[in-house]
Amino acid sequence: MGRIIVAISAVLLLCMVGGFLSLGVFPPALMQQDVHKELSMATPPAAPPTALATPAALPVVPMAKPAAAQ
Repeated sequence: MGRIIVAISAVLLLCMVGGFLSLGVFPPALMQQDVHKELSMATPPAAPPTALATPAALPVVPMAKPAAAQ
């Protein structure tokens, strides 16, 4: 019987502490501020490399049936 009373009181105490903390004991988190930095106007980033050549088109031929399947 004593263990049940201790367990129930522990749960009630935990709920009261959690409710108290959820009401705003701690101040709200600081809002993140935008960071504005002076960027130097250095050389622009290099352009991505272009393809050396376009791939050749593959020849289109009809599929032939094997001689044994005819």
